[in-house]
Amino acid sequence: MPDPSPMAKAGTSKDCINQKGDELVHSEDLLHQEPCSSNMNFRYQSAYSISMPHVITLPKLTCKERYEIYSNEMKIADCQPSGVMNAVHMYLEERLSDRRWFALWKGPYESGVIQTIDILVEVDEVYGDQAHVNLVEPLVCSEPSLPFHVVEAQLSELGYHIDLTELYPISVLDNADEEDEEDDDDDDGESSTNPKNSSLEDRLKQETQQRLIARIIDNVRFFYEHIRRDWDEEDDSDNLFDAYLRSRLRLYYDIINGVLPMPLVTRYNRTMTKYVVRRKELLDFQAQIQQDGEPSNTEAVECWKRYYEVLMLSGLLQIWETLQLRADGPCFPRVLRRTKGQRKDKSIITHIVCSRLTASMVRDFPDDASIKQHSTPLTALQQCYEGDVILIFPGQYSGEGFHELTENVTIRGKGKREEVIIEAVACDDLFVNVCASKVVLENLTFVQVENTEGVLRVESGHAQVENCVLKCDGTGVVVCECAELTMNKSLITGCRGSGVEVYQGSTTSLEGNVIKCFNEEISPDGSCSLRDRKGAVHLHVTNPPNVRIVGNKISAAANASAGITVGRRHLTRLTPVAPSNVKITSKTKKDSEGGDACPSYVSLVEKLDESLKHFANIELKENTMEA
Repeated sequence: MPDPSPMAKAGTSKDCINQKGDELVHSEDLLHQEPCSSNMNFRYQSAYSISMPHVITLPKLTCKERYEIYSNEMKIADCQPSGVMNAVHMYLEERLSDRRWFALWKGPYESGVIQTIDILVEVDEVYGDQAHVNLVEPLVCSEPSLPFHVVEAQLSELGYHIDLTELYPISVLDNADEEDEEDDDDDDGESSTNPKNSSLEDRLKQETQQRLIARIIDNVRFFYEHIRRDWDEEDDSDNLFDAYLRSRLRLYYDIINGVLPMPLVTRYNRTMTKYVVRRKELLDFQAQIQQDGEPSNTEAVECWKRYYEVLMLSGLLQIWETLQLRADGPCFPRVLRRTKGQRKDKSIITHIVCSRLTASMVRDFPDDASIKQHSTPLTALQQCYEGDVILIFPGQYSGEGFHELTENVTIRGKGKREEVIIEAVACDDLFVNVCASKVVLENLTFVQVENTEGVLRVESGHAQVENCVLKCDGTGVVVCECAELTMNKSLITGCRGSGVEVYQGSTTSLEGNVIKCFNEEISPDGSCSLRDRKGAVHLHVTNPPNVRIVGNKISAAANASAGITVGRRHLTRLTPVAPSNVKITSKTKKDSEGGDACPSYVSLVEKLDESLKHFANIELKENTMEA
């Protein structure tokens, strides 16, 4: 039966070693034999007395630099997807043919526990993405007990060909100074003309070549790990690879720069891992039924079922590569639970959440009050109907169930707000998500743990937040299109990027709050992401939201453009508002030492984003911003 799936890359030498590991390792006699000690011209003298050579380290490249390498140097951007591998092989052969160089071969070596064994080899030829290698004698290996002839036998079985991606070029200048000193002692004052000892100039030339080869290998290794996809070879369309190259590079740098939250990264990695596993299982199953002759009907159905699962997973991975779909498509979580409305008898129940119910907790309730006690907020939320009240007494509780607040309820903490702690479920897409006409959150502390959509997302309806603490671990509060948020006397802290992000067509009122933002981690190229440049309050103005910001203390990240920023896709003509005065508190050295900083007063136009002038429905009064 033909293979319906995209063909996998040929098995690597690592795979071969894994298959033969038991034969090579579990022999006690072989493990305790002495390694070969024959002489050669390479500088290392003994596998037991020397330190391993250092792998050449290269500077990290930016997204733009990577793209220029693949488009201008490797010339794969203008290829069709099915022809990219040929271009990569030509790139390698043109630059590495007829060159001799040294590298560490990093392959697995099993001795009860899988670990990596580094072996020094000399490369003398390259064919496509395969290298022809020879062992350096005496054996230079990170495992002293590994006999020379065991590795030699394995390489012989592989035809002395291994994957280039398994090779890491080394620096030849590591022990140059030590060797020069030894040569001076051996010559006893005579001029060193021994051909076995290369001159410093020769070593520098060889080091330059090693570094050039290291960069070439790094380009190819990055291509195989982050750019190449199995389905590219099956793509016979007229599309150029340039679009795939751009989207996959952007996906990689979005992940390492923190543009994608960790839960989404975890989901992507999980999907990729599942795809690799399922595809290998499919190929193994196909090979098995082909050995047995003509497949039965049951085997054919099972094969197609596995194939369509692989096809579905590859489709999901391709969605991730499309930036627009990644932001607004299937990867964007939605709450589909329907509201239950009122009870049939119109009754309202007060739900008490505590570990142990005491008489003092219900002392202030009227005699006819309906009360239910729960040990977790989840059970209370599951039994809620419209109009119910949930009272949460001091303690630390799981945030499970807060991701689908679809009923009009009031959730109130009793006692000090810092003592009523709701902690998110780690790596869930949503923490607190409101999809009801009115949900009231009072006197609570919410602690976010790596959630995708922020500590609080108002997807639809109205959320009223009173005297709460929102401790962020990523994005802060998000008000979606046409939703409404009212937040008073609350604290938002720890958010990276915007503390409050208000989307077009929504309504937001912030009064008497403290909003503190922090910097994102700096990316490898020294730049900061778009999320990091947003203000503590970020407004989207394609369809301007109605915004009221009064009496808040706003502290934006140092990299942010301003305390309040606006994102525009299309500039529309709106009625400008008269500039209001905003109090700006500058942090000075005296302020950091406990003294009083001198506040300055500037107009809104001078300090805030220029786009704010175009808002017809924005009110700004008595806000304090730390610059």
